[in-house]
Amino acid sequence: MILCEEIPGTLSVVVAGLKDTGACGLYGTGGWQPTWLPLFRKAGRVYVALDRDATDRAIALARTFGTRGRVLIPRGGTWAQGRSQRLAAGEGEGQSRAFRSVLDRALATSPTLWALQIQRLRSDLVPWDLEDHAGVRELLCEIGHLGPISRDVHLRLLAERCGVALTTLQEAARELAQSADAEMERLCCQV
Repeated sequence: MILCEEIPGTLSVVVAGLKDTGACGLYGTGGWQPTWLPLFRKAGRVYVALDRDATDRAIALARTFGTRGRVLIPRGGTWAQGRSQRLAAGEGEGQSRAFRSVLDRALATSPTLWALQIQRLRSDLVPWDLEDHAGVRELLCEIGHLGPISRDVHLRLLAERCGVALTTLQEAARELAQSADAEMERLCCQV
């Protein structure tokens, strides 16, 4: 399933005719309703295709779907820069094939929200500041809750990006996840 920011983008996905792929228009970046989540329970993968200026919102929305969530980021600024509107109007099978090809590649290479967050870390972030960086601590905690394969892949990306040993990041992710779990249990016991 592909969640599109606007109706022209949604129609473009439908017209592109991707096999086994549906599309849903959100009517803008704030259009998602949490009550819709059960409607996506059978979707094996949910791609969030918002415009480039809404990447943070796309990450937050992809987080809703856990490991099934992916973020599609257009090469230009938006998914509906004229081409998708022409496709939605049915102008040219050649354009439809071209868009389908671009979309197929985007789906195949779309990053997880954690990989995208790792890519977007500040380039001047030095390894010894990682423990004090709130965003990195949150990221490590979330990665610590992933399954073993996904956790390892993401920690390897972070190790390469930040220049910290993989074993150190594995230990940090495990400790942060355990600490968060203990805090959640403590809060639940108080209620």
